Amino acid sequence: MLKLFERLIEASRSRGVRFVLHFVKCRGKVGVDREIKALDEEGRPAPWSRVFPGVTPQNILQQCVLKKVEVYRGSELLGEYGSIDEALSVIR
Repeated sequence: MLKLFERLIEASRSRGVRFVLHFVKCRGKVGVDREIKALDEEGRPAPWSRVFPGVTPQNILQQCVLKKVEVYRGSELLGEYGSIDEALSVIR
């Protein structure tokens, strides 16, 4: 699972985009904007332990079901995708 995050971070740095991962039955989100961040319900950065108690960043993709991946450049939404691989393939 860390390989997927590494690919997201690399794409974020090289393409100047930001990813927001939404999960089923999880209120928090994961943001990838040159680094991995936990985001609260409103999309603001928050401590990982508060947003995802008991879940480590490397296990989030195993323990929570991914609902969608949003890709942004600045504040502009470039697209919504059903998987990380799909989002990565479109922006390359």
